[in-house]
Amino acid sequence: MSAADVAAIERLKHQYCYRIDDGDYAEWAALFTEDGRFVMDDGTTYEGRDELEAFGTDVFDDVYDETAHVVTNAVVDVDGDTATGRWYLELYHETPDGERGVQQATYRDSFERVDGEWRIADVDLTYGVGL
Repeated sequence: MSAADVAAIERLKHQYCYRIDDGDYAEWAALFTEDGRFVMDDGTTYEGRDELEAFGTDVFDDVYDETAHVVTNAVVDVDGDTATGRWYLELYHETPDGERGVQQATYRDSFERVDGEWRIADVDLTYGVGL
C-alpha cells in the first residue's frame, strides 16, 4: 500500500463530495466505474453511471437547495488495484422551504484502479455513526 494510492483515493472521495454539492451529477457519476453502485441503507441501489447521474438529479435537485458533504476519519486500505475505504459523513443541507439540518452517516466504499486511475466501484451508505 503506497501513500500515493491512499492520497489519490482520499482526493477522489473529496471530489465526490464537491461534485455532488456543486450539482455536477454527470461529473460525479464519472468518478465511478462503468458499473459502479451506490447502495442506501434501506437497500435502494443505483447501478451504472446513468442511474447514478439520475440519482443526483432526482434526490439532490428535488429534495435540497444546498448541501455540503463533509467526510472525516478516513481509513483506506489498498491491495494492488483494489481498495476499501471508510468515512464518517456529516451532510449539511437546506431544503427548498428553508429548513436546515445535519445528517450523520458512514460510508463504506470500494475502489478499483481502471486504466491507471482510481474509480469508485461501490458506495455503501448507512445513516448514523454507530453511537
